[in-house]
Amino acid sequence: MTIKDIAKECDCAIGTVSRVLNNHPDVSDKTRQKVMAVVEKYGFFLNTNAKLLKSQERNNLVIIVKGTSSILLTSLLERIQKMLEPLPYTASVVVLDENDDEGLNATRIACEQKPLGIIFLGGSPDKLADDFERVHEPSVLISNQAHTLDSKYVSSVSIDNFEASYFSAKHLIENGHKNIGVIGGALDTGLSTIRYEGFLKAMDEANLSFDFEKSYEPSKYSFEGGEAAVKNLIKRNPDITAIFTMSDAMAIGACRQLRDMNYSVPERFSIIGFDGISLANYFCPRITTIRQNADELAREGLSVLLDCIEKNANPCHKIIPFEFIKGESVKKIN
Repeated sequence: MTIKDIAKECDCAIGTVSRVLNNHPDVSDKTRQKVMAVVEKYGFFLNTNAKLLKSQERNNLVIIVKGTSSILLTSLLERIQKMLEPLPYTASVVVLDENDDEGLNATRIACEQKPLGIIFLGGSPDKLADDFERVHEPSVLISNQAHTLDSKYVSSVSIDNFEASYFSAKHLIENGHKNIGVIGGALDTGLSTIRYEGFLKAMDEANLSFDFEKSYEPSKYSFEGGEAAVKNLIKRNPDITAIFTMSDAMAIGACRQLRDMNYSVPERFSIIGFDGISLANYFCPRITTIRQNADELAREGLSVLLDCIEKNANPCHKIIPFEFIKGESVKKIN
């Protein structure tokens, strides 16, 4: 008697049986009782070495992480790896630079490793469109939307990045800020473009102009990126009173640099972040930010992928609610 045999008799997926045997909470009581009835009937005992033996079969998932310094993506990766531990899957991780083309890399990796599925963390759907036609494995893009892709293999789980950025920019405007700078990613990537467009919508609604050449500074999603970007930004536009950043790491790096330059946050410059990483809450001042629920993103993303693998489910695109965290880094001005 094996897990496969139990799954067949219960008319369940192998992953579902494994979740029951490993006391995973993401199983209905009805399914759990059905599986355990078969287990007790045959006196089945879980072999703790089964995962090692299974590695000889084609049960591998590939996790492609887009960006070498994103704290949010690192957090998502850790959560997904932890969730996979009790399941009959192995996972190999590929880390790409922010400027790499994950579509081309996914095509190559799929040919070399022949995985059951692919998880993209931080990918850009606009770069997936052409190259992904040659990848026929179920995939999920976590942290960015992929509903615009015409693909029968790609799902996505994310917050509404456009709406979240719009909400953040509106908060700055409602606190009296009219001359706002932006520290964001290069606009040839989908995520940065979506967040920039959300920012612009708030500016347009308030009839505020935005000089891209003076007030937008591209940066990597890192402490070092924010640190370097803020120096260039205030050099070009010293009259800004607030800065919208596209990640908490950028915001923290910018705050640190401004302090080193004897500027006070938020008295001289208000700063708003994005992601809601734990460090933002412990930084001084606490960063006002958009919180993405990393637990829910990881859980839903993996669940969507496993449904596509085990149940041949159609791709789906889920939006996870975001939370606005009011910290101490934004000051109301007249």
